[in-house]
Amino acid sequence: MKTSIILIAYNGDRWLPACVESLGKASSSRLHLVLVDNAGNSLIDRLDLSAFDAEVLSTPQPMGFAEANNYALVNAARLEKTVLFLNQDTISTRGWIDTCMGCLQADDSLGAVSPLITTYDGSGWDPSFLDCVGSEEDLNLELKTGTGGCFITRNAPAPALIVRTGVIAATGPFDPIFGSYYEDYDLCSRIREAGFRIGFARGARIAHYSGSATDTRKKELRRMRTIIRNRLIHRLRIADESRASILIKHVFMDTPRRLARGLIGTESSQPVRVTVGANVDLAKIGWRLASPKRDRAAWEAYLERLRWRERMTEIELNHRESTG
Repeated sequence: MKTSIILIAYNGDRWLPACVESLGKASSSRLHLVLVDNAGNSLIDRLDLSAFDAEVLSTPQPMGFAEANNYALVNAARLEKTVLFLNQDTISTRGWIDTCMGCLQADDSLGAVSPLITTYDGSGWDPSFLDCVGSEEDLNLELKTGTGGCFITRNAPAPALIVRTGVIAATGPFDPIFGSYYEDYDLCSRIREAGFRIGFARGARIAHYSGSATDTRKKELRRMRTIIRNRLIHRLRIADESRASILIKHVFMDTPRRLARGLIGTESSQPVRVTVGANVDLAKIGWRLASPKRDRAAWEAYLERLRWRERMTEIELNHRESTG
């Protein structure tokens, strides 16, 4: 079983050399790399890609993380039987991809696998990874007492996620409604709905620089605005509670509480303008969010624009031909 690596490069000069150099050691096999120039990069032509079967794509305009990955899925020359979505601000350890692939080969119920994710300097665990495993104490207990190559999780974060191509063909790609943040959780929820499980490979590690895209106060505020927006979208989709009930609570309970905390300046609160901005963003797509039927129709329309099913049928036929 082989993998196609989709690596989105966006203002990536600081990160790409170390990412690509270390990636070449992540597998004993020659890897198919789809490197996507998503604007703001000056080093791509000078990167040493000789360790890979590489192709370089360029997006027609800067895209959000979700849409840039989808662009690669649709426009790559080929896709192997698994796809690795990899962040540019990662450093690979030797053999981690092979370890994850071993988990997938050993358990057909796994639809996606992620390595364990440390901080960039290796001094601790990545925050987005810990969010998925519960706490550092939970993780340490699992690593100490658990058995098997993988342990199961509800969600895995986007920095390094390997998904079976057949699974993503059935679930659909990332939903661009998110842009960035929570697009990985949304994909994971669809993987679970399709009847597959998600795992973390015990013996695989990768390092990730959390927050590399938010290096200014302005960018951090924009990030928090997006997180507030996207958290509600994800909640609307996965909760057993009706969307109407969730939206009423958001408007009349959650938002006033956030605004009050922002005015007072309590710990971990966001400035009022962040909360207001997030709600303005939500109002623009409220027509879609209020109705599961309209939300689903908008998603189906996006898949049609991508010609998603035609593309995945083509990929499946290529896989059949390659296996005789």
